[in-house]
Amino acid sequence: MSLDQVIALQIDGCNFSLATVLRSAQMQGSFGAIHDYLTIALIAAYAEEHRILASQAEIQEAVTDWRVANSLYQASEVKDWMEERSLSMADLAEFARIEVLKERVRNHVAAGKVERYFAEHRSRFEEVALSQIVVNERGLARELKFKLMEGEEFFLLARTFSTEESSKFGGGYIGRKMRAQLPLAITTQAFRSVPGTIVGPLEIDKKFYVVKIEEVNPAELNADTRARIEQILFEDWLTARRKEANAYMPQLWAQD
Repeated sequence: MSLDQVIALQIDGCNFSLATVLRSAQMQGSFGAIHDYLTIALIAAYAEEHRILASQAEIQEAVTDWRVANSLYQASEVKDWMEERSLSMADLAEFARIEVLKERVRNHVAAGKVERYFAEHRSRFEEVALSQIVVNERGLARELKFKLMEGEEFFLLARTFSTEESSKFGGGYIGRKMRAQLPLAITTQAFRSVPGTIVGPLEIDKKFYVVKIEEVNPAELNADTRARIEQILFEDWLTARRKEANAYMPQLWAQD
């Protein structure tokens, strides 16, 4: 059977073949599922090479996590979900095994490298807690800053004037952020200021920000930072392995 005969999608009674979907993906340069499987294959190969195994207990725990994530609490619900997708319990077990291996390989790849990475990139893990007022006019931003310098409450002005819906009702508070999570215009000011400092107006994407520095937190190699660095090292490793891998994607729709 050719891929032109395999139905990948139905919309209002119209059928779209797997070959059609693949051609469209090829034109857009987007083969998500195949690229994802390349990652799986690279992880599995590394695990085999380094004799990294997943125990039955770990696999069962990963299956349980998957069931909770998909709200499949009854065995019958799992069975129906799998049958609807023409999958078997062996497919689920293999998926769970790979999920375990991802974590084990990530730890293996990052082993002994976290401390050095942290030392070389410490500033990336500094955090500031901020509140902000976002308006559309520079003049209004200036006026609001003057009001703040005269002692008016930041959270009241944010609730009244800010156009940033996601933060205005919380008094402008946007929480703790690392450098990479903030625009350059803010990081340039925030990480060299003391708590309580008001900065701005700062023009970002044609809007004007008045920002209050709530906290400045130096980088700390705690459990959260360690996990972030391990993920960065893992992603860097995957990127390098994808480039090195002798991977080839044939013209699937031309095959029978």
